Amino acid sequence: MFNDLIGSKPSRRWGLMALITTLSLGLVLWLGGVTWQAPDAFAQDPEATEISTPANAAVYRFTLGDFKAMVINDGTLTFPVSFFVPNADPAAASAALENHFLATDNLSAYVNALYLETDDHRVLVDTGAGNTFGPTVGYLVQNLEAAGISADSIDTILLTHAHADHIGGLLNDAGELAFKNAEYYISEPEWDFWQAPTVTMPNSLLDQETQATLVGVAKERLTAIADRTTRFALGAEIVPGITAVPSVGHTPGQVSYLITSGEDSLLATGDVFFSDPLNLEHPNWEVVFDTDPKQGIETRKQLLEAIADSRRLVMVPHMPFPGLGHVGSQGEAYGWEPILWEFMYGN
Repeated sequence: MFNDLIGSKPSRRWGLMALITTLSLGLVLWLGGVTWQAPDAFAQDPEATEISTPANAAVYRFTLGDFKAMVINDGTLTFPVSFFVPNADPAAASAALENHFLATDNLSAYVNALYLETDDHRVLVDTGAGNTFGPTVGYLVQNLEAAGISADSIDTILLTHAHADHIGGLLNDAGELAFKNAEYYISEPEWDFWQAPTVTMPNSLLDQETQATLVGVAKERLTAIADRTTRFALGAEIVPGITAVPSVGHTPGQVSYLITSGEDSLLATGDVFFSDPLNLEHPNWEVVFDTDPKQGIETRKQLLEAIADSRRLVMVPHMPFPGLGHVGSQGEAYGWEPILWEFMYGN
């Protein structure tokens, strides 16, 4: 299925990622103006403070055929490894991280969004966390403006799914639309799931309080854009050159976006996989954030196989900035090959 949707033509490689300084933080969700402190695993780091100016690169420019493109960083999140993959063998998880010279207690997740200038549109794929996750995320608009892109100039916003770290940035601190001139696109099953009168996640590994908070944020943000949102079928072409690829499991209607211009293409994956090496070297490990962890595993394995076979360039929102790279097959496991960093000068 995935090979049929994303094709098998190799893509051009673009330049190598840089690791930006990881900001240590816990996870705090803000709902209805009231701070919600998630239990245990999401404890707020008391040392975390608001960042007014990025200390390192927060924008990565590249080209995709005739499209201009950028990855824009929104910040970083940190949570315990044991929380992220709760059913994994702790020793195996520690070994996988240690083999890559990574900390074995906490896992850093970058929050990155993709910006595109197509022939007809200024497109943003996901909107970052906004003010829903505390002070070490929520810098997407600031970093866009630093790159010369006004939030008001964006006319198309494509949502992979409705978790708070992908749709939190729909609203600003005043509760107003952050991208007031945009039209919004989300899959029909994703919209229907979160906007149902009662939202249940019987297969989720998250505690009930965390589930309720995610539901509350999703309802609030989606309701705010309801009158300018197009809901599409899985597999549909959204705008010329961008097609939705079904990627369900993390949420019931999650999609990836296959972006094609000329001979070049890129798959913006959403949250099919999160972390090298945990999700790639161990695709069978259940992830706490997947609404249906079993379905998440099946989707992850199918999509990873398709990406590796096609040698397609991918953008992974939670990989180290800029989250661009390729996936290589290593038997039943996979490995991450970050792009070579490419400097761009002039216009």
